[in-house]
Amino acid sequence: GNPIASASAGPTGSGTQSPADPAAPAAGSYADFLGLGLEVRYKTPLNLSLSPNGRELWVACEASGTVVAVDTSSRRLLAEIPSGGQPTDVAFSPDGKRAYVSNRLDDSVSVIDTAARRVIATLPAGDEPHGLLTDPGGRTLFVLNTASDDISVIDTATLTEIKRLPASRRPWSLALSPDGSRLVVTNALSRFVPFRTPPVSEVTVLDVAGARVEDRVVLREANLLLGAAWNPSGEFALVTLNRTKNLVPMTRMQQGWTITNGIGIVWKDGTADQVLLDTPNHYFADATDVAFTPDGKRALVTSAGTDRVAVVDVGRLTALLTGATKEERSEVLPNHLGQSAGFVVAEIPVRNSPRGVTVAPDGKVAYVANSLDDSVSVIDLARLREAARIDLGGPKRLTKIRWGERLFNSADIAFQRQLSCHSCHPDGHIDGLTYDIEADGIGVSPVDNRTLRGIYDTDPFKWEGTNPSLARQCGARLSVFFTRLDPFDREELSAVNDFTVTIPLPPNRYRPLGSPLTEPQRRGKAVFERTRANDGREIPAENRCVTCHNPPFYTDRSKRDVGTRQALDRHGVFDVPGLNNIYDSAPFLHNGMADTLEEIWTRYNPYDLHGVTNDMTKDQLNDLIEYLKTL
Repeated sequence: GNPIASASAGPTGSGTQSPADPAAPAAGSYADFLGLGLEVRYKTPLNLSLSPNGRELWVACEASGTVVAVDTSSRRLLAEIPSGGQPTDVAFSPDGKRAYVSNRLDDSVSVIDTAARRVIATLPAGDEPHGLLTDPGGRTLFVLNTASDDISVIDTATLTEIKRLPASRRPWSLALSPDGSRLVVTNALSRFVPFRTPPVSEVTVLDVAGARVEDRVVLREANLLLGAAWNPSGEFALVTLNRTKNLVPMTRMQQGWTITNGIGIVWKDGTADQVLLDTPNHYFADATDVAFTPDGKRALVTSAGTDRVAVVDVGRLTALLTGATKEERSEVLPNHLGQSAGFVVAEIPVRNSPRGVTVAPDGKVAYVANSLDDSVSVIDLARLREAARIDLGGPKRLTKIRWGERLFNSADIAFQRQLSCHSCHPDGHIDGLTYDIEADGIGVSPVDNRTLRGIYDTDPFKWEGTNPSLARQCGARLSVFFTRLDPFDREELSAVNDFTVTIPLPPNRYRPLGSPLTEPQRRGKAVFERTRANDGREIPAENRCVTCHNPPFYTDRSKRDVGTRQALDRHGVFDVPGLNNIYDSAPFLHNGMADTLEEIWTRYNPYDLHGVTNDMTKDQLNDLIEYLKTL
C-alpha cells in the first residue's frame, strides 16, 4: 500500500502497455503525479477468502483500505467495508459470523460483523500484520506480524492477545492442517546466515491446541516463502518459494541461474523437498500463493510476475519425489528446469499480478485476486480456463504511476521472464540477501540489497554511489549488469521512476509521529550528537555520527571510508546510507555482514573509523540503538 500515493499502492504486476496504447497514460506530467495520490484510488486486491457456506467471497483490497464482499452465485458486489490502513488478508470464524482483517499499515486487526457488514472492534497486533487464521473451533486467532517476526495469539472471546510466538524472518502466510492440529507458517526472508553463504529459509510449524512452536522446517537455498496450503490428505503442505542464487555472478542471468521459482513440499514428518515450476525459456516468476482442490488431486499456484496460474497434478508431483533417490531430491530436483513439464498440466492466463488464490468447496471454480487489475478471475477447473472476471470497482484510468507499478512487477524485463524488479525488492523493500554484481569484477565487492522505501531525495544510488539518478539505476545499470537488454523504453523508465519514488516508509514503530522521545532514546540522541568521548577528548567533526547522518534523511549523500573494507572489496569507500526506519532493513553495512545494528560497532568498528564507539559502555550503545530505531 502507499499512503503517499494511494493509487499506486500494492504489490506485483505485469501486463505492460505501450504509451501508444489508448489505455496507457500520457508521458508524465507532474500534475498527473499529484493527481494520482489525491484523486485516483485503486483497490489492489491481495488476498481473498470464502465464507464457510461458500456463498460469499471477501477480498482484502490494500490500496482502498476496504474489504469487498462478492456474491459467488451472481458474481455481484454486495458490499465494500472500510477496514483500516492496507488491509492485507481476511479470514472467517468457523461459524461465518465474523471476519478478521489484518491491516498492515495500522498494525491492527479489524473484527467485522459479517451480517451487519461493519467493523465492531479493532485489535492491536504486532508490526505489519499479514496472514491470519483461526483454530478449528474459532476460539483462537493467529496473526503473523511480518516486521516484528512474531505471531500474535489472540483469544477471540475477549479479543485480547494472550501470547506472542517467535517466527523466523517476515512471517507471511499460514495454512491449517485438515485435522486442525497444525499450522504451517511461511517466512519471506532467509534466516541470518554466515557471510557469503546461501540463504536458509524456514517453515514454522505450530501446535494449534497448545499455541506453541512445534517444529522449524528448513528449506535450504530458498527465500521468499510466501503462499501455503495443506493437501486434504494431511500428508504434506505446499509452499511457494524463490531459489535466488545470490552468490552466483550476474553473468549467469542469461543461463537462468540468478533466480528460479518453485514450490516446497513440507511433509508431516518435518522433512521437505523443493521443485521448480520453471522450464527453459519459460519461467514462473514470483510464485506467490497456492491452493488445493477439495479432492487434493490438483494445486493451483499464482505467478505474480508472469500473470499466470499453474495447475499442478499432485499425483505426478508426489510420484516424481517418491521415485527419486535421496541425492536427486536434495541436489537435482530443486534445480532442474525440465521437471515441471511432467506435473504442471496447464497454465492459465489471468490479469495483472495475480496474488491470492482460493478454491470453492465444490471444487468447480477457483478465485484469483488480480492485484494490479482490481479484479478477481474466476477459473473453471473442469476446462482449466478463465471463465469470468469480477470487476471490483476500481478506477478505469491507468495513471502513470500505476503503469510504472505494473512495469516494476513484470517479469517482461528479463530474458526468459525469470524475474521482475519485485523479485529482489518485494513490495519495494528488501529480500535480505547479498549479491555479486560483476561490475566490480566477478566475485569482487558483494553488496547488500537496499530498500526502495523512502528512496526519493537520497541520491546518489548504489553502495558505491555511482548512479546519480533512479533513471540510471533502473535503466542503463539494469541493462548492463542484470537483464542484458533494455528493460524499459524512455516512457516506461519514466513511469517506473515515478512509481519508485512513491514507495513510502511505513510509520516508525518505535516513535509514533509527534510523540516525545523516551528517556533511553533521549540519552541515545545525546550519544548520536556528542562531540566528546567519555574521556573528554574532542571527537573530530568528520567522525561524529551526526556529521554524515544528518536529518531529514540522515545521510549527507557523501561517500566515506569507515573502515569496513573486507577481503573481497576492491576499495573501502561507500555511499552514506539514510537511516530512516533503519531497524527494518537488516542485515547491515555495504555487504550485509552485520546481522544487527549492534554488530556494526561491536564487531566491525575496531579502530573507531565509523564513529567513536569503543569507549562506550554497553548502556550507551543500547541507548544509541534505541535512538537510531526512532529515525
